Amino acid sequence: MDSAAPYRCDVRPVVWHADDTRAFGLAPSASVHVTAQSPVAGQIVDALALTGYRARLVDRPDGTADAVIVTGGLSDAAPAARHWSALQMAKLARRDGAVTLLLQPREPASGLEGLSRTLRKEWPESQTFAWTVSDPSASALASLITHALAHGFGDGELAGSQTRVVPQAGAPISPPEALDSAGPSVWLVTGGARGVTAACAIELARAVGGTILLAGRSVETPWIESLPPADDLKTLRGLLVAHGRQQGARVSPAEIDRTARALLAGAEIRETLAAIRAAGANAVYLALDAGNAEAVAATLAAAQRAYGPVTGLVHGAGVLADKLAMDKTEAELRRVFAPKVDGLTNILGAIDPARLSHAAFFSSAAAFFGNRGQADYAMANAWLASAGRLLAQSTPGAQVKVFHWGPWAGGMVDAALAGHFEAQGIPLIPVDEGARIFVSELLGGDRAQVELVVGEAWAVA
Repeated sequence: MDSAAPYRCDVRPVVWHADDTRAFGLAPSASVHVTAQSPVAGQIVDALALTGYRARLVDRPDGTADAVIVTGGLSDAAPAARHWSALQMAKLARRDGAVTLLLQPREPASGLEGLSRTLRKEWPESQTFAWTVSDPSASALASLITHALAHGFGDGELAGSQTRVVPQAGAPISPPEALDSAGPSVWLVTGGARGVTAACAIELARAVGGTILLAGRSVETPWIESLPPADDLKTLRGLLVAHGRQQGARVSPAEIDRTARALLAGAEIRETLAAIRAAGANAVYLALDAGNAEAVAATLAAAQRAYGPVTGLVHGAGVLADKLAMDKTEAELRRVFAPKVDGLTNILGAIDPARLSHAAFFSSAAAFFGNRGQADYAMANAWLASAGRLLAQSTPGAQVKVFHWGPWAGGMVDAALAGHFEAQGIPLIPVDEGARIFVSELLGGDRAQVELVVGEAWAVA
């Protein structure tokens, strides 16, 4: 791989800078409801009242206030519960012309800016913003919130009484001149041995070798010896029907479909493992649900006893449950959060993060720009980006990269979705190009550039 050859699609670093641009203005006489989801909510109400706002503490917004401040992001609840609560409150607060403000701390990780960016696309008649605060104590918040409300700051981190810090996609960057060939000896790569993650793992093997522990939810189902080879679902279903008749067994269509999918997944896992080994690395597959804390702890403890401590992490796990925000259910949000958010939490609890020399998190451009129908996915990926920034701060010796990927020509993008992107003029990232960008930036990129937005149309959206 020629790391210095120009990229075929944009790779832009995320630059954080001070900005005092106002998104709205709210007179001190306006009515403001503050949700009673955090111990500091009452103090915020008191501070707003002292400056003239008609402030009231509420359990649930009723759609009558000029602005609603949602404090659920400051609670001690688990990430999925916090983000679901914020979404529910935002839906209750929705009203033409009203302002909804989502409060969240800088630490621990949070992803409410993904929600605010998505809701502004789904609800153009209302205004929703996420404010990140470095000090969520009541005394610090009171003056900060009253000033920011009066001045109408949009998304960003409230850095002081006069300003906020916001992220922006910078100018496209060139590939690094050289890669770090002395990479980690043991990599953990989540997201399965198929599709985009598999392509990245193979490219990583070519660059650094070592041992790659490839983790995914699929079981490595062995091929049925008496079945002829097949590489597509329709053909394999037919073969299984014929096989069942030969065996004198009655098998339901649903069972045929499950078996066919399991066989194809197992075959693809073995192909990926073989490709990684051919590229020069040891390859091990771990059947693992990253969202299951006990399973992660047990599986990674055994793997590290066998192969050594994990020193490189690639977290590519993720699922979709696309639906407009007003129609989303808590079960769908939790399904999206489980592999990406709970998964990373479980993994970092099962390894020693201080041993990491490299870490890569697969986020989405939906987190950075918002995307209709993906409020939960945008929040989960924005949470992941926040976790990446925190990891970079706590492990300054590690190379940490958060990739806000645009759509790939593979993975979660099926033929129908590919046609949707094509109709909008959004080019897909070729799999080989995406894998090359991943390895180049992880092994040779600027350490100061933690977040990257990848994809032509997304970069200028």
